[in-house]
Amino acid sequence: MAKLEALLSDLSRALEAKNEDTAASVRRTIAEAYPETPEGAEARYKLGLAALYRAQDLDLAAQHFREATKAKQKVWSACARTSLGLVLLRQGKHQQAVFELRRAAAPRPADLMVAQAASMLVMALAEMGNTKESARARTQQLEILDTLAKSDEPQTAAIAQFYRGMEHKFDGERGPAKALLSAALAAELLPTDERAVAERALAKL
Repeated sequence: MAKLEALLSDLSRALEAKNEDTAASVRRTIAEAYPETPEGAEARYKLGLAALYRAQDLDLAAQHFREATKAKQKVWSACARTSLGLVLLRQGKHQQAVFELRRAAAPRPADLMVAQAASMLVMALAEMGNTKESARARTQQLEILDTLAKSDEPQTAAIAQFYRGMEHKFDGERGPAKALLSAALAAELLPTDERAVAERALAKL
């Protein structure tokens, strides 16, 4: 069995050369040989993304994401569970999708990944026509964002302020929306895409 360090070096070279097929092959080896490690979970998750976006194979994507969740790694397994929920939703497997998204949105204390999963859960329940459960899930989602907007970690706070501000804007609450979007922008820590959205939204308020 190849050592993990050697495989990661092979992966790095493949990515630098933009050789996606070789990168996928190395990731499969890492995922199969080291499934319980963070690197194995990341490899499996990214194989899922490739299956979803490159091959547009929902079944294969779901398989990879499901395997990544089994590693129980804080970052990659959490990302995989949310992605699995969204794939199941696209497949019309609504109950399974809601089950996975509920699990992804459950950890406490919540972080931004949990907040994202909570948002996807709201969407899934609404798509199912379950307005009562969707409203309850949205209340929980907003509570998570309110808490994260006060985080001691500056970037977490800024991103949460952005998302919470956008929710206020969606609800027609101009004052809170302007305050939170302004605070998020003032921190100068938003990713490029979120910053552009925040600037456009603020200009319309």
